Amino acid sequence: VVHRGQVRGQVASHFKAARALAVRDNPTQLREALAELAALERLDAESPDAQALSADVNARLWLEHHQAEAQAEARAHLARAQALESRSGERYATQVLVLLSEGKAPAAADFLADLERQGARSPKLSLAEARLLQARGRLAEARQALSRASEDAWREPRYAAAQGEALLDEGLAAPAAEAFKKALNANPEHLRARLGLALARLYEGGTGADEAERLVTDVLASPEALTPALTARAYTVRAARALAGGQTAPALQALDAALAASPGDVHALVIKARALALAKDPGARAAFEAAAAQRPTAPLPYLDGARVLQAAGDGEGALALLDGYERAFRDVRVTSAEGKSTGALERDDRYWLARGQVLEALTHGEDALAAYDRALSVRGLQRARAQYAKAALLLARGDSTAAQPLLAELAPESGQGTLPEAYEALGRLYFAQGEYALACQHHYLGLSRARAQGASLETLRPRGEELERRLLGAGQKALAQTWKQETEALWR
Repeated sequence: VVHRGQVRGQVASHFKAARALAVRDNPTQLREALAELAALERLDAESPDAQALSADVNARLWLEHHQAEAQAEARAHLARAQALESRSGERYATQVLVLLSEGKAPAAADFLADLERQGARSPKLSLAEARLLQARGRLAEARQALSRASEDAWREPRYAAAQGEALLDEGLAAPAAEAFKKALNANPEHLRARLGLALARLYEGGTGADEAERLVTDVLASPEALTPALTARAYTVRAARALAGGQTAPALQALDAALAASPGDVHALVIKARALALAKDPGARAAFEAAAAQRPTAPLPYLDGARVLQAAGDGEGALALLDGYERAFRDVRVTSAEGKSTGALERDDRYWLARGQVLEALTHGEDALAAYDRALSVRGLQRARAQYAKAALLLARGDSTAAQPLLAELAPESGQGTLPEAYEALGRLYFAQGEYALACQHHYLGLSRARAQGASLETLRPRGEELERRLLGAGQKALAQTWKQETEALWR
């Protein structure tokens, strides 16, 4: 009896230690958790929860970290947990993830629906549900599931990091950065979150480049603590940093290392396509298409690719990527808060705005206007940008009468508008109408708003000087002097 009691105590101690290590979620701790579970299994091979936790940890190493040798262990422990009738969240969530890895989304959906009818709920199930929704292109619902998981398990970095990864895949760098910060609040040493945050900041505009390189150097100095996915991410961050400085050769060299570690890494493929576009390599379009093929329901390769290819002068390639996006999401249905089912594309203002911009660059003006109107009809987060794009196109076509009210709504005299370019466009319109004081007022509001949003003086000062020259050319010497004095104060 005493011996059995001692064994039970040892089993409980190993299980508690394994769970605590798994919560930390770095590969080193995951491997240590598996060592604790192996010791537990030598004492008790019939523990359903221990088998389920072993399946969960191995599935993480396999599916999240791309450690191929963990697949067989994950499947074996899952089968054992099922045979022992484990009812833990680890068992159920791992079962869903394995079904998805086999391409059995309908079976995964049926299994989750059955669990929901039984009242099962856990962060792990929310994460598994999010993976299913992502695979089906229902991205808004996936974001909600990830948000539930990260809120319910806020002490565990895994869920907030998964939320950050999903947002990166959508090309939403700013909210991704916030999610990674939340993960780091739970574990400041979480490697996936540290590298994810560095990449998100570089996606946002090249910020934190020196800090990113220090992080990569530090991470790569301990290869034993890494996995294929983390190695790929480290080299991808290094490549993104190089590309932010316009250095395509070092970027491509780092990307070769990233893709050698994890050939299907979507972000390595996207950054490689960016580098090729910057180098004017004709293979850029195919590279973005390869990234999209790797993760068909991830918006980043399509939308980022369209923007980059358009800037590189390949408008047809940009449009081809957006056509691919439309094919990927054409049959996806989403349900509104009112319970109404509609096509996902109908609610996708980012897509319609991107399509309008590409069509405009290809001089398909009427089609571009129609796309901007589709974006506006969503009344979503891109409404202001779509409205500005439409107004700018109308101005380019000489229809200032239709453009002016659109700009006036975006650029109120109170200065509360969010788009500096709308203020400057309205300022140019007032200048053309001879309303010089109003033109100066709106130009100033545009420049000050841009300054507040982080625009550099190197880009803003020439715009201020250009207006001064135009005022002098229009015979507005006194106003030009006042303008110069006001903008000098702004530069300070």
